[in-house]
Amino acid sequence: MKIIKIPPQGVFAVNCYIVVTEAKNAVMIDAPWGAERLLAEVEKQGTKLKKILLTHGHCDHIESLAEIAEKTGAEVYIHTLDAPKLTDSYTNLSEFFAAYLDESAKPYAKAHCVNDGDVITQDELSFTVLHTPGHTSGSVCYIADDVIFSGDTLFKNSIGRTDMPDGNYKALSESLKKLESFRGEHDDYRLLSGHGDDSTLNREKSSNPFLNGNMYDF
Repeated sequence: MKIIKIPPQGVFAVNCYIVVTEAKNAVMIDAPWGAERLLAEVEKQGTKLKKILLTHGHCDHIESLAEIAEKTGAEVYIHTLDAPKLTDSYTNLSEFFAAYLDESAKPYAKAHCVNDGDVITQDELSFTVLHTPGHTSGSVCYIADDVIFSGDTLFKNSIGRTDMPDGNYKALSESLKKLESFRGEHDDYRLLSGHGDDSTLNREKSSNPFLNGNMYDF
């Protein structure tokens, strides 16, 4: 499994990942600002974009979604609870951050809905959906081999914010407990988040100040 991390750009600095299969098909994790640069990277890798997996439905993670999906025919996946955000500028926060967006995220109504435990496959790769609500009600992580794409649930040394519409601090606390107790086929997992630097799950378990029961119970 080859993973290309596209350097974040724009005011929101969202990480985007392109996962390439042995057959040179690609899966994109989130679709932030800059459709041209994201598609250029897909072309540079000599791949065909087949799927776009969304970790949640906030505008900064879907800013280029409609354009990329329409140009490539890629299938789009999002958790059932966040699917309405793809066509709602209030819940996807486009209305809140209009001054910072090059243009509001265009509505997209053709996504496939997924739920906890679902598995999305592309060639030899499998992406297991782990529902981790809190940042939004439909936030998810995708687990592929020894990698966790954690979106805005868990970052290196930090966690996702919960002070926006549909955020829930107690739900995030439970999601973090789920990640802390996660035991898969590997001794450790690379943690590739929606913002910031890469990490590992074991590192965050041992050093993230918000884990190990340190979240406040409001």
